[in-house]
Amino acid sequence: MTMHAVRIDMRFTGPPPGDVPAAHLNLFLGALRKNGQVCGREWPIVMDSGACVTTVLTPAADSLDARYHGTYVRRCIADAQLAGITFAWSLIGEECDSAEACGCADPGAYVLFTTYLTLESPVRCMDCFGPVPLYRFTAPPDTEFHDVISWQSDYQSCDHLQMNCTVLEKAATRQMSVIDSALSAAGRACCAVLSERAGKPFYYYLYRDKGRSAALEAQRRCPACDGPWQLPARLHGCFDFRCDNCRLLSNVAFNLRASYMMTAPDQLPAPIAPCPP
Repeated sequence: MTMHAVRIDMRFTGPPPGDVPAAHLNLFLGALRKNGQVCGREWPIVMDSGACVTTVLTPAADSLDARYHGTYVRRCIADAQLAGITFAWSLIGEECDSAEACGCADPGAYVLFTTYLTLESPVRCMDCFGPVPLYRFTAPPDTEFHDVISWQSDYQSCDHLQMNCTVLEKAATRQMSVIDSALSAAGRACCAVLSERAGKPFYYYLYRDKGRSAALEAQRRCPACDGPWQLPARLHGCFDFRCDNCRLLSNVAFNLRASYMMTAPDQLPAPIAPCPP
């Protein structure tokens, strides 16, 4: 199961409203996005046979089912009906370039993870590493996933800057790498809220760009508790460090990955077990 492309039609039961019709559709799409039912924030809107039409990406084929609607989505639909507007959607097909979604019945834990290339949900299953739709973590009444989506947008902006290597590269990389940065603080706060809703551990990923040597990388300790956190083997092709006590993940510095993998085992410290939960 991957993300799906879905066509959404906004139709009018009478004459179109006097204001810009697309504004009503944008309100609906914004509510769906903040509820985790729509991924991304770019949706071209066109008029087709008297209806406003757009194409969106959804986490799954059934993501727009009414059972997943949050408070604001239901309110938006009700307000639209009073204005003589109805919404309908139809499945176009699978999105060919997205990650395989989580199909685990009962994941043991989750991680907050995204990149500048990612359109999927920023929550990943720690068992299969597949994206998990946000609406699975039912929000309390009158709340949305605004904090999680805002964090994802901020993180991806920083990732863009550090990948472009032109403007604010060092500042952006620090936000992604340091545990006490504003970005990390916001992300860990999201993890705490989501963990409470799910009743499962939520991990936060600290990006590691550059290091001085493979041996020093292997000696890194958890930046929160200073405990051992080196993993005996790379997890999901991404993570080399995990602290179960502080619920943090990280990687061997990208500039040293090749030399770290090629270093003879007897030249590196022995693998250290992660902190106990």
